Amino acid sequence: MAIKQRLVDEDRDELTKDVDDLDAAYIQLLKDQGIDQDLLEQFRDLSLETNDK
Repeated sequence: MAIKQRLVDEDRDELTKDVDDLDAAYIQLLKDQGIDQDLLEQFRDLSLETNDK
């Protein structure tokens, strides 16, 4: 069973500041696994674009 934890603004960095909590947690997980910064930025951009529509 997954537990959802809300991130506070202090826990967010430049990459996760505008995305929703679920995407921010996923980006942080990917970052911890060593995924390339450019790919993380692409995911963030796609996330923001789909949330705007």
